[in-house]
Amino acid sequence: MKPGKTELRLNAEIEKRGALFAVLLDPDTSDEAAFVKAGAMAAENGADLLLVGGSYLGNFTLPKQVAALKAHVDLPVVLFPGGASQVVPGFDAMLFMTLVSGRNPNYLIDEQVRGGALVRALSMEAIPTAYQLINSGKRTTVEYISGTMPVPANKPKLSMVNSIAAELMGMRYVYLEAGSGAEEPVPVEHIAYTRKATEMTIITGGGIKDPQTAAVRVAAGANIIVTGTLWEKVEDPALLKEFAAAIHVKG
Repeated sequence: MKPGKTELRLNAEIEKRGALFAVLLDPDTSDEAAFVKAGAMAAENGADLLLVGGSYLGNFTLPKQVAALKAHVDLPVVLFPGGASQVVPGFDAMLFMTLVSGRNPNYLIDEQVRGGALVRALSMEAIPTAYQLINSGKRTTVEYISGTMPVPANKPKLSMVNSIAAELMGMRYVYLEAGSGAEEPVPVEHIAYTRKATEMTIITGGGIKDPQTAAVRVAAGANIIVTGTLWEKVEDPALLKEFAAAIHVKG
């Protein structure tokens, strides 16, 4: 499967800017007005990409929320699904993910089989993505929902070999995730080992609370930096701009 329009756009922006700043919006934590406001604020202050999703089973108002968001922003709006039930119309694309760091068959293939037919029926662009959960110092929602153990923080070569396998199976993106509300971000060694061993587009998120932490991970080889929970607590356009400046290493 060849890259689609949104993936090509993201790849071109990575080449232009060095790395991209993505803001993750969780539709389960806010009403439509707050959801749209958060997305618009991110778009107006340096974000390159809006991810939408969470770990829960679904949201009946998600298509309406996404339509309202897209009416206010000109950025790619990409589904970051917690399961097949979240595959709904309206997104520019979705991260079609496999939890390669875990061994729960539900997230290795079952959810993908359920969601794949919906993706095709909706003619939705899918970006094949390897998802890896890295230990962040506490048990996260993703760990609880998925029923899998995270990769130990001090074992970066495990992330590397998972990424190699995923690339050989045809996945083009890899998401190294510490989890929503993580105490610590993904260690830079996990990013650096994966960067040296693969040509995959590396996304990393969870526990990234300041621009310097983001910049260090870009220097290690991350292509897309994701922040989310931080903006549920802080409404600061200036801080968004500082993140964007730290991530956009090519200006």
